[in-house]
Amino acid sequence: MLLTICTIRQLPQAFTLGDSFIQHAAQPDGLLPTVVIGLVDDHTQLPAGFTSPYPILPVSDILTKAELRTLSGMYTPVEFAAACKPRFIQEAFRRYPSAQTLIYADPNIRFYSSAASIQAALADANILLTPHITRKQPDLLPDDQPAWPDEKFFQNIGLYSSDFLAFRRSAETSRFLNWWQDRTQQRAYINYCEGLCTDQLWLMHVPVFFAGVNVVKSPSWHLALWNLPDRIIRQAGSEWLVTGTGSTHTEPICFASFKGLFNMDEGFFPNQNRVHLSERPYVVAFLNEYKRFVAAQDYTLPETPAAYGRQVSPVVLRGWRKTTVESLRTILDFIDRLPLPVLR
Repeated sequence: MLLTICTIRQLPQAFTLGDSFIQHAAQPDGLLPTVVIGLVDDHTQLPAGFTSPYPILPVSDILTKAELRTLSGMYTPVEFAAACKPRFIQEAFRRYPSAQTLIYADPNIRFYSSAASIQAALADANILLTPHITRKQPDLLPDDQPAWPDEKFFQNIGLYSSDFLAFRRSAETSRFLNWWQDRTQQRAYINYCEGLCTDQLWLMHVPVFFAGVNVVKSPSWHLALWNLPDRIIRQAGSEWLVTGTGSTHTEPICFASFKGLFNMDEGFFPNQNRVHLSERPYVVAFLNEYKRFVAAQDYTLPETPAAYGRQVSPVVLRGWRKTTVESLRTILDFIDRLPLPVLR
C-alpha cells in the first residue's frame, strides 16, 4: 500500500505519484496495489463533479472538530500536515487490515522502477529511513565560496527525510507511530532555536529507540536536490539510471523527489549552491520530464490556499533581501564583539 498526504493544490502531483507506483507495480497475482491520498485540506472545496483515481481520506475523517480547530490554529500549513502524518499512517493501517506493509511518500515523489526493493528491505525490518546525505560534502566550492547546505544545516532539519518512509505491520511499528504521533501533535513547529523541525527532526531518535530500523543508503533511492552532488544520472532509452559518486555500479532510479520544483518556498533548500543545472543537462531533462507528467494530469483545481494551518508561513529571503539581512547580521556581530568603555 502507498500513502501520501497533500493539499488540494498538490493533487496533480499526488496523482502523478500514484500513477508511477501503479505503473511499476509487480504483483504476481495480477492485483494492483492500493494507493491512498490523505487530504490535509477541506474536501468540500473540491470542484463539483470532481472524481479522484484513488481513494481520498480527508483529514476531517481522522481528527475531531476540536482537534482540527486546535492544530490548525497552532501551525502553518506545512507544520499542520507534518503534525497529521502519523495519524494518517495509523488510520491507513487500520482501514486496510490486510496490508502488511505501507510506503509513505510525499506527493512530490515519483517512482521510476518497481518498489520490489522496498518490499524486500521490509522483509527483515519494521521501519525504513533514507538519509539526506550519505557522505561528507566539501566545505568550499571551486571558487572558494562556502558551499551550502553544510553538515550543520542537516543537524537543524534532521539527518533523515520524512518525505519517504516505509513500514512493516508489527507491534514495534505501532509503538513507533504512537511515539511519533505524540511528539508531532504538540511539537511539529519549525523552530531551530527550540530544536524543532516538523515531523522530521524526531526521526533522528528512531534508530536508537526502536528495533528493526534500517537506514537505506542506496543511490537509487530518494534521488533529490540535496543528494545530487553525490549522484550522476543519465538516460538510457526510456530508463533513468544513477551512479553513486566513487562507484562504477549503475542501476535504475527507484524513486526521486522533486520538492521545490513548483514552489521555491517548499522544503529547506531554496538557496542551495552545490548543484548548477547549467552543468547537468541530464538533470534538466529529468526535471522537464517530470513537469510533463504533472501537466498531463488534466484537472482544474482551485488555487486557494490550504484550509488548515492558520499561522503565517515565514518569508524565505532571497536576492537583495537576503543580502541585506546578512549584512545587518554582520554589523550586529561586530557591535557585539566591539569592546566599549565602561562609564562609572
